[in-house]
Amino acid sequence: MKRSPPWLALCLLLPAVAHAGEEPPAAPAPHLSRFGQGEGPSTKDGELRLLDALRAPRQLNAAAYERTQPGAFESLSMQARLRVLEGGDGGAFLFLSTRAYGVRGPAPFLPSVTEPNLRESFAVGVDVHNPPSTETFTAWGNYEGRPQREISLHWDGREIVKRVAPEEFRGRSVPLSIDVAFGVGGAEVTVRIAGAAVYERYFVAGMVPYEARLAIAAGTREDAKTQLDVADVRWATTQPAAPRRPPLHVEVFDHVRTDATKTAFAREVTLPPSSWAFGRVLLTLDVHDAGEAWDEWDRNGEVSLRSEGTLLGIVPFITSYRTPCHFVVDVTHFRPLLAGRKRIEIAAGTTFYRNRGFLLSVSLDFVPGTPELEPYRVVPLWNGTATYGSAENHFRDFFTPVAVPIDRDAVAARVIVLTTGHSQVGEFTPSKRTVVFAPVRGGEPGAERRFEDLLWKTDCYLNPNRPQAGTWQFARAGWAPGDVVRPWWIDLTPHLVRGQEAELRYEPQPYDFTGHAEKPGEADVNAAVHVVRSYLILYRTPGALLAPPTLRVADVVAGSNAEKAGIRAGDYLASYAGKPVSTRDDVRFAMDVAKDAALAHVTVVLYREGERLELPLPPGPMGVHLAER
Repeated sequence: MKRSPPWLALCLLLPAVAHAGEEPPAAPAPHLSRFGQGEGPSTKDGELRLLDALRAPRQLNAAAYERTQPGAFESLSMQARLRVLEGGDGGAFLFLSTRAYGVRGPAPFLPSVTEPNLRESFAVGVDVHNPPSTETFTAWGNYEGRPQREISLHWDGREIVKRVAPEEFRGRSVPLSIDVAFGVGGAEVTVRIAGAAVYERYFVAGMVPYEARLAIAAGTREDAKTQLDVADVRWATTQPAAPRRPPLHVEVFDHVRTDATKTAFAREVTLPPSSWAFGRVLLTLDVHDAGEAWDEWDRNGEVSLRSEGTLLGIVPFITSYRTPCHFVVDVTHFRPLLAGRKRIEIAAGTTFYRNRGFLLSVSLDFVPGTPELEPYRVVPLWNGTATYGSAENHFRDFFTPVAVPIDRDAVAARVIVLTTGHSQVGEFTPSKRTVVFAPVRGGEPGAERRFEDLLWKTDCYLNPNRPQAGTWQFARAGWAPGDVVRPWWIDLTPHLVRGQEAELRYEPQPYDFTGHAEKPGEADVNAAVHVVRSYLILYRTPGALLAPPTLRVADVVAGSNAEKAGIRAGDYLASYAGKPVSTRDDVRFAMDVAKDAALAHVTVVLYREGERLELPLPPGPMGVHLAER
């Protein structure tokens, strides 16, 4: 990320960028707050000590800085040196929204310092207290005794993701950097600690530019204490944020209830045409609290769409053990399918319980903007349920080779694989797999490229939708209760041969029970299944995409020129007399130009359910009421 010179140093809050050769002016020190026990935070020798030397239990302290500059920026960046000891609880770095928490003054109170869920604000949590536990129903869930050095991302009151830092950082002073780059439909976040990336351009959907100021908090627990010090704090921003157009929102399902009598719902919706420029498409899925009618078990679920008569799963998920879930999934790669009139389906449930199921909502947001690469073709590969069968078969009869033509327009290609393992063996046994890509020359496969992966998810216990009932924290074959299925992405771009056919093969490996104290019976192994959804996505350089129209015809006056020309409520107006229009003022200006030119008739360009229409009508008042989206 491009960075401007640092503007913030510990105990010096600088209101503007210093000119060349000038020392930045001094400003007040951070506002220190004590919310719990102990002596409170302090500064010494340029170091901020958030937890006092007594290391008392139930401490909660914070340091908040004033706003450095007004306005929102395209990026925010913080750098510091962090020293935190083993113990508990940890700390948080808060990018406070000034609209929610003011331009100066104390940091807000945090009920849990390692869960810094603050409205309209981004935060990074540092958690050094997640003790091992063999109890399967605790909130901790660390039944395998993994390292207690977890870094989490939070936005607008929700934990988005939590991971174990790859490098040990406890017990010594280490560099920490947090970079937020706002883009189309959200922001990319990079967090590095002790020289290693915990998150590298991790996309946080819906995080838009906002005016922010920095705060740092730390706390201890009753049963675990730590020490947390911060030094050499730097804060930087880049250019002021450009205005963002709101997304085009499509409501698909609103609190539909599945149960044994109806495990799926379908609805036809009109989606914007593929010729409209959208930089991202985001799908929001909610699993709501269904009260007594809530199925208490984790069940397979899926958001799908029908394309040319085939049902294609695009967002598979597993329901939680009665914990509400909220997911925002980037489905931009499925944009070729998400256009025009489409039938979208959602399924989740079981036939076990007559009156229990799930309460679900789904919506789509199309975010205006031109993508760097335009996904233009989706090729289904292997989709369905594969049965292990036997050690000699091990899923192979399901994965037949697929030949795909690579268009000359293709400048990039990726394979997305979404697989989950089920049955006692299929769910709780790792599975090795390989995808093979081979360009075909002269009818024969050429040089192969092999991509290997292990179908196994070990971070189920860090699922933000926690705690749950049941065995939610156990590692599983590609999924977690209360989570969407995370994809295996394979980038084929460096190996493309445009204008040629290519062959894709999926090579599963037999289960390996070496070292297992108890090997499952042959019948149980052979009954294992994998549910698979996989696609090849082809990308091209964006062509002449149209900026999405913003003027919607809300009403048509009876007997008006618009009604006579065939204009209907719900149409989008794109141009009038050859002039693009995006506001009502644009329309008035275009009408004045047409009047001055004494035109006998004008042509308006409209979009109706994705279809482009050109309609002639007399100049002058159209007789419509226009709504600006």
